[in-house]
Amino acid sequence: MKRVTNIGYLFGISFIIAGFLFPVFSQTQTPKKEIFTGFYAGGFYLSLAGGDTVFTGGSLLKRESSLQNSLKTQADLGILPKKLIGGANVPNGIPLPESKFNTGSTQRVAFEYGLTNHIGLTASLSSNAVNGKRLNQFIYPDRTNPNGYSPYLEAIPTTYTFYEDKIYGLGVNYHILSKNKFDPYFGIELGLVNFRTSYRSYNNNSNFLYSSMVPGVGYSGRFAAGINYHITPEFGLTVEVHGIKRMLKASAFPSETFDQVGFQFGVLFNLDNMSQLP
Repeated sequence: MKRVTNIGYLFGISFIIAGFLFPVFSQTQTPKKEIFTGFYAGGFYLSLAGGDTVFTGGSLLKRESSLQNSLKTQADLGILPKKLIGGANVPNGIPLPESKFNTGSTQRVAFEYGLTNHIGLTASLSSNAVNGKRLNQFIYPDRTNPNGYSPYLEAIPTTYTFYEDKIYGLGVNYHILSKNKFDPYFGIELGLVNFRTSYRSYNNNSNFLYSSMVPGVGYSGRFAAGINYHITPEFGLTVEVHGIKRMLKASAFPSETFDQVGFQFGVLFNLDNMSQLP
C-alpha cells in the first residue's frame, strides 16, 4: 500500500508540474525579425527630398531665350515700339533689361524595395518648376496699320512661370555597400512627364506674341548618384546629384527637349524596421 501511495503521490506532482509548464510551451514563440542598419534585401524605404538645379538647358529653353533676345533687339533698333506699363513711350536711347531664367527647384518622393542586398527597385513622384523674368509683348490699336493694331514691348520685366511638371518614375538603384550606415548608390529611372510651359509663336509680321501656358506630355530619363547615411536602423539622411533629360510634345509643338542637372537633400525612413518598433 505504501508503494501505491508513493506512485500516486508522484503522479500528482507530475500533473501539477505539467499543468504549470503546458501553457508556457504550448504557446508558439515567434522569433523577432533581425534588425539591420543600411540597405539590404527585403528592406522598404521612403525618401523625401528637395533641392535646386545648377544647370537648365535643352531646345525649349533655347527657343524661349531666342525669342526674348529677338524682341529686345527689335526694340533696341526701333523696329518694335517699347512702352511703360502705363502706356507712355520709352525713348530709344534707354536700354532694356535682359531677360533671365532661374535654374529651377525640385521636390521628390520615392519608395525603394531591396530586391537583393545591392539592388533596389524604385517608384517616385517628383515635381519641377522654373521661373524667369521677361519683357512681355502686347498690341495697341493703330489705324495706320492694315491689321488695325500694332505690337509693342513692355519695358518693365515681369516674373512668370516658364516651365513646371510632374514626373512619375520607375527605376533601379545599385547600392555599393550592404547593411552599412554609409550607403553610397547610383541609379537610373524612366519617367512619364506631365508638364505645362510658356510657348509663343510667330505672327504674320514676324513678331513674337505672348502665349498662355501650354500643357503636354512626354518621357524622361534620370541618372543619379548619392549617399544615404543611416543614423538609426529606422531613420537617415540622403544627398544626391542627378541629371534629367526630357522629350516633350504638346499641341503647340511636336517635339522639344528640356534638361536639368541638380542636387537634392532629404530624409530617409526604413519602413521595414519602423514596423518592428514596439
